[in-house]
Amino acid sequence: MQMFRRCSPAALASLVLMLAFAGCADDGVVYDNGTSAPVTGNWQISSATAKVALPSVSGQLTATGTELSGVLHANTATNCVTAQDPIGVTGTTDANRRVTLTGQVGGGKLLVTGTLGADGRSLSDATYTVDGGQCGFVEPALATVQNYSAVTGSYSGSFFDPDGRVITMTANLTQSPDGDSDGNFQLSGTATLGQNGCFGSQVNVVNSQVTGGTFTLTYADGTANDSVTATGTFSTDGKTLNVTKWTLTGACGPDAGTGLLAKQ
Repeated sequence: MQMFRRCSPAALASLVLMLAFAGCADDGVVYDNGTSAPVTGNWQISSATAKVALPSVSGQLTATGTELSGVLHANTATNCVTAQDPIGVTGTTDANRRVTLTGQVGGGKLLVTGTLGADGRSLSDATYTVDGGQCGFVEPALATVQNYSAVTGSYSGSFFDPDGRVITMTANLTQSPDGDSDGNFQLSGTATLGQNGCFGSQVNVVNSQVTGGTFTLTYADGTANDSVTATGTFSTDGKTLNVTKWTLTGACGPDAGTGLLAKQ
């Protein structure tokens, strides 16, 4: 008796396709751009809903299989927490890519839910709430939950001041792979500021912080004792740094202005 039949090419192709889908069944693992590496990095959760006691938090999230963990913090001090109060969070991703994230904040329970995007970099239909405690609010707030790529690479652009003076700038930056105990990331690197006699040929990052879509960094010249601190926001892909304010201190200061840097 014939136990197996020879498959036609079309049937064989169909079988291979079925097996491929079976092997790729959604197991809840968070994948980044089709690779097997779980998404780990800098995330921000924010809401424009009025009267939310905790309008925005950010920090590091790590995915290991279907399990999530991390540490967040308020982006600005509120009536219930400071920006230095760590918020430990844990959660899961289910077979439908639904994410549930919980943690304790201000004596209440933080709850974030949403559907993980195909690229693993955002949540759609996201809500968050805090049940009880000093930060509590009753109705779940619509939320934007977004991952931000690392600020790493070569950037160039200009700083401007109100008098129209322009300082060209080339910066080489590297963001730390892991956040600190509060979920903040740091930057290291150097920069060259052209058309400015206040600094030497190269300045170093001496202080920095990256959290969510915001950054602050200070460059200092060890020989001239001048420093410039830039704060601002950056694009989700980490390619554009919008300097909303920079301040110059030291012998050449004070001065202040805005700027824009783009990844090369």
